[in-house]
Amino acid sequence: MSVYAFPVSREVPAIQIVANAIARLPSGEAAQLWRETATHLLSVATERGQNAIDARAEVRRFFDAVQLALRSQVFG
Repeated sequence: MSVYAFPVSREVPAIQIVANAIARLPSGEAAQLWRETATHLLSVATERGQNAIDARAEVRRFFDAVQLALRSQVFG
């Protein structure tokens, strides 16, 4: 039996924190925050035992969730 950590792309509080931070930062700082966040999430996923491909896919799903949160703030 395999046990997987709860997907970070489903952690609504984390998604909202990142989306809110990105929304209020100038574009260059927002891009830097995203790069740092993505690097951190990738590191955490691999430390939890995910292989590199699955870890990158999870970071992309998190980014997609952040994008949806940003859109709901703009068009909400």
